[in-house]
Amino acid sequence: MEDSKNNKPVIYKCNGVNCRKKKGKLLDYYIKKYKLKDKIEVEGMDCNNKCEQAPVLHLHPEDIWFSEKDLGTIVKRYILNK
Repeated sequence: MEDSKNNKPVIYKCNGVNCRKKKGKLLDYYIKKYKLKDKIEVEGMDCNNKCEQAPVLHLHPEDIWFSEKDLGTIVKRYILNK
């Protein structure tokens, strides 16, 4: 994973089969709700074998792995409060 070119936080979204089955629509909802389109980057990543937590996300540079159910807390704590 590379550092963001614009020093923005990057949320990596798993593109594995199990994560795609779970849809992962909540990330899009939070991007719209908090107007994050220009504040973060979203990138795809290969499966990381954390399928029991699907859909899996990773916040960089903080190096935090989390499930979509924790997305609201992550957005508020690490993105909005910066």
